[in-house]
Amino acid sequence: MIYCVSDIHGELDKFERLLVLIQFSKNDHLYVIGDAIDRCARGVDILRLIMDTPNMTMLIGNHEQMCLATLGPHNKFGVRELWRQNGGSSTYRELLYHRMPHERNMILRFLAGLPDHLEITVDGRKFHLVHGCPGSDLDTRIWGRIKPEDRSPYPNVICIVGHTPVNFLTGVSDQPFRIWHGDDIVDIDCGCGNRVATHRRLACLRLDDMAEFYVGNADTEICRCKM
Repeated sequence: MIYCVSDIHGELDKFERLLVLIQFSKNDHLYVIGDAIDRCARGVDILRLIMDTPNMTMLIGNHEQMCLATLGPHNKFGVRELWRQNGGSSTYRELLYHRMPHERNMILRFLAGLPDHLEITVDGRKFHLVHGCPGSDLDTRIWGRIKPEDRSPYPNVICIVGHTPVNFLTGVSDQPFRIWHGDDIVDIDCGCGNRVATHRRLACLRLDDMAEFYVGNADTEICRCKM
């Protein structure tokens, strides 16, 4: 089975519970569509888990890009403060003060090699995976936010995105967040890592049959959707 998850944002406990919920095995493949790190404390551990699991593939998100721009060899002036404002302090401290230099460099090399989008085919259906928004330039693909009226720019291709919390699209914040389905665009960022969002959840989409899986603070849910 082929699964997609996005915007874990350091919530390792939810990620581990999700893997149990979907009964993830060596015969499956999981695509992590960016933003594994920041906001909550265990982002670096999530990166190591992904790095150590051959059947997990990660795409770069804007938080990994800020990490690279701050700690990588081509660091950019001013990005550290932007990263801090967006919840990067826990990742910064963990990499700089609690990891040996060789491990830190290995993680940064891993991040530097991540793709910013992927195109895959599952049972004859084509999918475009991207963290931010489908587009022709890197900033759009990593930082862009979709809008409710957006549609897939690629004919007969379903775009799977993260980055934009689904409540930005639905306006609903007082009930458990759910995967948003637009016009051949699906947003799977259900607010994980946003500790002020009471109804945040980590969401996962199975591309074989579009089944949805959710892990909240104390609950789990499986929603089997019709193709």
